[in-house]
Amino acid sequence: MLSGLQDQLAPLKSWLFPRRVYLQLEDQAFTAMVLDGERVEWLERVPLPEGLCVNGQPTAVEALGDLVGDLLIERGFPGARVKAVLPRAATVWRVIAWPDAHWPDQPEVVVRQQQDQLDLPWSLQDADLRLEPLIGAPPRSLLVAVQRGLLEAWIEVFSQAGVALDGMEPLPICLWRAAEPQLGEGVQVLLQLEQEQEQSWLLALDQGEPLGQWPLPALTELEALIPVLKTFQRRFHPRAALVSGEEQAVDAVLPELEGALGCSVVWLEPRGEAPALRGLVAGDRLR
Repeated sequence: MLSGLQDQLAPLKSWLFPRRVYLQLEDQAFTAMVLDGERVEWLERVPLPEGLCVNGQPTAVEALGDLVGDLLIERGFPGARVKAVLPRAATVWRVIAWPDAHWPDQPEVVVRQQQDQLDLPWSLQDADLRLEPLIGAPPRSLLVAVQRGLLEAWIEVFSQAGVALDGMEPLPICLWRAAEPQLGEGVQVLLQLEQEQEQSWLLALDQGEPLGQWPLPALTELEALIPVLKTFQRRFHPRAALVSGEEQAVDAVLPELEGALGCSVVWLEPRGEAPALRGLVAGDRLR
């Protein structure tokens, strides 16, 4: 009888005390995660029908919202509070070296005046900007920009889903945070190789600060990937490297990656979590 009563009360409890769901948004899929303390209670990658999200932009807001809302109800998290990682294509980032080697009084104004030099795919006049200060001299900042209309579209998606949206974070910031715990003492230059279906991305960090990010061939295209990694090895002389992706696929090519980069390579996902979601959680706990 008690277990039956608990089953009846479970939906009411979930509405009264909504859980935090972390979502990584991509063109091809959502990755959802719920934590119970430090334990992963739910982690699932849910493929999206083709065309619902293109280049980070929701193209069918109502359908996406219904999909998210139905998924959370089916998995036992109705009325959840959501924090999300924006798709990679939704944001661009650059490292800004401030003119005249000093912090400007109005940094956003200065950045918007540098539109041509930054070589961005769209105008900063229609973008929301985020500036993260970097250590060292001369003064620099990490600029992350996202199109304002795209942000509004994702807000509509979560409104349609019937969930409370607590915030959205750019993917570069989340990956930056995910790498920080892996930085051992004395590690100056660290490379982070992130795998996607059709390509990989290389993020270079110097004492925890981003230097740049580059698209590379996929892990499955090893003959094309290895020569490119060797050019980055000669450029940065990394002390260590992290790689994300399916564990067995990474293990199969680990010796080749270590040979190309000239340093130890460590899998970034020891607990099976998506690195971006781990970085999202880390940022959440800083607040």
